[in-house]
Amino acid sequence: MFDHLSLFRYVLRELIETEKHYVADLGLIVEGYMATMTSKGVPEDMRGKDKIVFGNIHQIFDWHKDYFLGELEKCVAEPERLGQLFIKHERRLHMYVVYCQNKPRSEHIVSEYIETYFEELRHQLGHRLQLNDLLIKPVQRIMKYQLLLKDFLKYYTKAGMDTEELEKAVEVMCFVPKRCNDMMNVGRLQGFEVTQHCHRSKRHGTFWAPSVHFHSHL
Repeated sequence: MFDHLSLFRYVLRELIETEKHYVADLGLIVEGYMATMTSKGVPEDMRGKDKIVFGNIHQIFDWHKDYFLGELEKCVAEPERLGQLFIKHERRLHMYVVYCQNKPRSEHIVSEYIETYFEELRHQLGHRLQLNDLLIKPVQRIMKYQLLLKDFLKYYTKAGMDTEELEKAVEVMCFVPKRCNDMMNVGRLQGFEVTQHCHRSKRHGTFWAPSVHFHSHL
């Protein structure tokens, strides 16, 4: 039992450390790009578009920084809290669904300015990553939780511990990313980055249909 629980704690530490890095990355956007654009203003042709670029990322940043990271850290002393933490905040985590639905519109605008305005801002802020690399972080993070929770579940099961809440947490964190994926596809179908692919059918011959591809970067 000791070995499996040790592995559980190791993965928990990984979850907390990567959460800290995630919050720091979101801070580069909110306290870097967004704060600078608010104080210095944006180019005339970009006015109004800045809200689409960032979506509700400020809300995501505040919640993780001010609440969720601290709650994860409490799980070190009380590991049994972990599953309940994700179950309890299923509705709150749907802010990621909102973010993902807006993401294709955001990408469209960012691509117009990534080599000009946003590149100038990146140099001013001294950032290593480009803005589009930072804006994908919430998508990557919401996908990552389910993988870590599955590891927790595996080690808890092998240690003979009660896994009911962790199983529910895994279900929640499989459903939320799926919903995010679906809404990103909806966003793309609403007029952004829809690619036409030729599909061949033996019964119906050849026809054209929109095909949307989503790649999660874990």
